[in-house]
Amino acid sequence: MGDNIGGGSAGDSTFLLAELLAQKAQGWVMVLADPGAVGEAIRAGVGNFFEGMVGGKTDDMHGESITVRGRVKAVYDGKFIEAEVRHGGARYYDQGLSALIEVDGGTRDFPNLLLLTSNRQPPYSLRQLESCGIDSRRQKILVVKAAIAFRAAYEPVARRIIEVDTPGATAVNPARFNYRYAHL
Repeated sequence: MGDNIGGGSAGDSTFLLAELLAQKAQGWVMVLADPGAVGEAIRAGVGNFFEGMVGGKTDDMHGESITVRGRVKAVYDGKFIEAEVRHGGARYYDQGLSALIEVDGGTRDFPNLLLLTSNRQPPYSLRQLESCGIDSRRQKILVVKAAIAFRAAYEPVARRIIEVDTPGATAVNPARFNYRYAHL
């Protein structure tokens, strides 16, 4: 919840990524807005080894950059079309140059997939994943950094939705913020 792009957050939070890696989870998908890491993946080339620091670059509210190791599975222009009626009615999306990294620790049946994008893109559509070859129905964990608008697309494929109170600009827990009175 703390990295809800639709609410204005950075899109590069690493808290959940760190936890997935620490727990050696398998079969997960996550999207991070990180144009620098996209550039590194492009330089590495499709099919080649990738090792880079991802996420946590916008500010200190969304976690620290994390080293990710894996293989560049795909690079694409980041454009996709949503045919269904979704949030705001938009059909054409552009998340900028994007790279799909198959992160070490997954299996052939349950790969760990990190989609790196150049532009922040709220997860209103499963086409965001499908357009670069991710079959959401075959993954065990879909990390969706959003609050409400994702539900139209993701509820039909999710067995269960677990809301996570992560730190960040759009955190739902007011105790995560320091409030001060403004004196006029």
